[in-house]
Amino acid sequence: MMHYPKRPSQVEHCMRPLVLLTVAVAASPAFADEPTKFENLLPLAIGNSWTYKVSGQDDRFVVRVARQEMVGEQTCFRLDASLKDRVVASEHLAFTKEGLCRFRVDKEDVFPPVCVLKQNPPKNGRWRSQPFQVAGRTATGVFTVSNTEVTVPFRKEKIKAVTVDATVNEGGGRPALRTVVSYADGVGIVKQEVMSAKTPLVLELEKFEKEEEE
Repeated sequence: MMHYPKRPSQVEHCMRPLVLLTVAVAASPAFADEPTKFENLLPLAIGNSWTYKVSGQDDRFVVRVARQEMVGEQTCFRLDASLKDRVVASEHLAFTKEGLCRFRVDKEDVFPPVCVLKQNPPKNGRWRSQPFQVAGRTATGVFTVSNTEVTVPFRKEKIKAVTVDATVNEGGGRPALRTVVSYADGVGIVKQEVMSAKTPLVLELEKFEKEEEE
């Protein structure tokens, strides 16, 4: 992949589906010998932020929980994704009885909202989403979840994670988007891989900043 200053559109093109179209399902609990509170797989609190190293780039990709906003009758957390201190994408998430659901991407509502972290996935770890729409485009997803260990700059030792391999199909002749996302207890997403271009885009967590509780 070319360096960001030379071809910024290529990086942003890959980043946007990563933030906006990744659909995932998490096992519950993450590991049988280490019970995990479901919400800890993506700790949402205003001010929490994640800084990622981007493969082939000198810049950093930052995701931050900006604030709470209403989407219809649902109170959601808004997450802003930034490159070079400029917000390039946003999404609205909320925990519901079904799990963690995505209600909006940028300014477009997701209909119906998509469960991106499901509390009770099928026993075989594989499932298919119902069709959903964003900005008039319809998509479906197929997912496989497993328990793994990943190595990222955030910690020297291997991190136990719930890893989701998801393929999202939009139809209309568009190529499928495949993502591999790893969630760690108490931290959130520690590694993301996007296979939407000839060169895969890999993000590895460098820093997780948790907002201090008053």
